[in-house]
Amino acid sequence: MEEFSAAGADRGAPPVSMMTTPTVRNNGGTLVGAAVKVAARDVNVFYGDKQALFDVSLDIPDRAVTAFIGPSGCGKTTFLRCINRMNDTIDGCKVTGSLQIEGKDAYGKNVDPVVLRTRVGMVFQKPNPFPKSIYENVAYGPRIHGMAKNKAEMDVIVEKSLKRAGLWEEVKDRLAQPGTGLSGGQQQRLVIARTVAVNPDIILMDEPCSALDPIATAKIEELIDELRDKYTIIIVTHSMAQAARVSQKTAFFHLGKLVETGATEEIFTNPRDSRTQDYITGRFG
Repeated sequence: MEEFSAAGADRGAPPVSMMTTPTVRNNGGTLVGAAVKVAARDVNVFYGDKQALFDVSLDIPDRAVTAFIGPSGCGKTTFLRCINRMNDTIDGCKVTGSLQIEGKDAYGKNVDPVVLRTRVGMVFQKPNPFPKSIYENVAYGPRIHGMAKNKAEMDVIVEKSLKRAGLWEEVKDRLAQPGTGLSGGQQQRLVIARTVAVNPDIILMDEPCSALDPIATAKIEELIDELRDKYTIIIVTHSMAQAARVSQKTAFFHLGKLVETGATEEIFTNPRDSRTQDYITGRFG
């Protein structure tokens, strides 16, 4: 990675017969020996006088998908936003502890958060294409950062990014049309194309499929699986089945604390903490 600086309430347990553990897809490979991309140690987050995260220590592996699971309000998204310093935009928010990306302090005094966010892209819960053409949505970031010397180079970046997002064949003949005119699933893939266009190292996804139908969700999940060969991906999801399908590592949060983390197969088939077991089988959440 380049230098950063530029200068839940318990709703009651369902009957035992209804409790199931999502099947973990055989997603190939192992996390043993995987390089660490993000290393968090004793991270605490405060919103004014309220503490939202408590002493979170977690390693995120490179070129893999890590899923954050847990009930609403447990700190998943708060921790996700620590990684690209989105919490900096919230008045009264304070982050303590250590968070390093490839050994560099993401909160160092010489770090420009704007530059950091080009290296750590983010896809939000609701698709948010710009009110511009499909082409200009993808070209926006590369143009700001001077990544193309002329239109021919920009054309290459746009096509490559749309292909990586699995959208090129669907939009190649209507690049001048508004991105907002696409379907919800296509808009989310356009946002992913916009994210990868600036060559990030890490892609954060905050419930990227929650507003999509099952068909669009399946396409996004396929895309995530393809992208993990090139990027470190971290996804927040409320879907246990989705976490089991797309991730290689899972971290379970509860009441602002990291309860348990490990290989996804291990978390879903042999959790060490009873709270993890209760959550993935539907006893609470």
